[in-house]
Amino acid sequence: MANIASILEGALTAGQRERLRVAARVGAEFNLRCWLVGGGVRDALLGLPLLDLDIAAVGATREFADAVADALGGVVESASQFNTFRIGAGGERIDIAMARRETYARPGALPSVSPGMMADDLARRDFSINAMAASISEDTFGELLDPFEGERDLRRCAVRALRPMSFVDDATRILRAARYAKRLGFAVEARTEMMMARDATHLSGISGARVRGELERVFGEDKPAEILGALRDCGALRAIHPALDLPDDALAAMGRAGALDCDDRVLLLLGALAYWTPSGECAGLVGRLSMSAAWARVVDDVGLVKAELDALVGADVRRSEIYDRLTGRHCAAIAACAVCVGDGRVADRLDLYGRELAEVRAALTGDDLLELGMAQGPAVGRLLGELLRLRLDRELGTSEEELEYARGRIGEMGEGFGCG
Repeated sequence: MANIASILEGALTAGQRERLRVAARVGAEFNLRCWLVGGGVRDALLGLPLLDLDIAAVGATREFADAVADALGGVVESASQFNTFRIGAGGERIDIAMARRETYARPGALPSVSPGMMADDLARRDFSINAMAASISEDTFGELLDPFEGERDLRRCAVRALRPMSFVDDATRILRAARYAKRLGFAVEARTEMMMARDATHLSGISGARVRGELERVFGEDKPAEILGALRDCGALRAIHPALDLPDDALAAMGRAGALDCDDRVLLLLGALAYWTPSGECAGLVGRLSMSAAWARVVDDVGLVKAELDALVGADVRRSEIYDRLTGRHCAAIAACAVCVGDGRVADRLDLYGRELAEVRAALTGDDLLELGMAQGPAVGRLLGELLRLRLDRELGTSEEELEYARGRIGEMGEGFGCG
């Protein structure tokens, strides 16, 4: 059995090494051998930082997880019926799971789970590069379990499914295959690529929430457009919803969106996806993916912004008109339309709204106008609207200018403007 102790030692931070040491010590007290599993082993062998610590042990229980949490000075934040536990300690997390085997009653169904050995736990996983385990127990630290030759596939930069029916059992693995390949700079192994195309139709039976979760992970990757392109080419996007059969222009736009530095990249990419979805299909897509209210709002607002684009083409569009047509729409929807629209002038105006106009406010308030002698009523709001438009169009620039203008308008309109 190969040993990767030196590789693990080099990949782990001091804090990670200590958390694993504590878990292994507690495991020994429970007569459990503990293993680092999955992505952590993969990333260590690739020389990448370990973002997650996932530990598996044969016969792990809630009592064991509680003992690890206590030893780390943390708490068990969540637990499942399958004896998987998330521990939070010192702002970090560690996941502990009972080694288990899984069976699927039908394509797309959630698995039936039962306790198993480490060989069973690795066999239930998606790809060979994720089906490795390294012992963290003190006397066997670094011993590598690699029954599916994941280390070999890492060397040849290949994403390979474990079983011929892997994507039938769980078609969301198709999305993960494309995601891992693009993230790691790997190629999907030829037989696995054939299986993805053959079994993509099974994605139609996966719940909206699960598919949405996988798409959100795609949006969070560094190369989302390339991943979506691979999923389109194997038929996966079309199987999720016919409207997602994206043209090359859409993928290029999503590539531009993915390269932007923004506060919520996931919603920006969702907006770009919605831009290329035919308007009559948007409601169906929202329903198919069981979208949250936040996601659904972005999709709806993209449609509303697209309806205003023709009005933003002309040479003499005022800044206040841009504001009036876009105000209230989600910033991600506006930014997505700016990335996707073909007209450079329109894109600049959408950018202008997000960069500047959305933050413009009149300096005076309703209370200020009442102090100037206006009677409370609709006229106050109308004058505030005038002040805002003049600010937007740069006809007023300071609070003193606003005050002078307001006094003039109040005097000009008199009682007809609602003044006391």
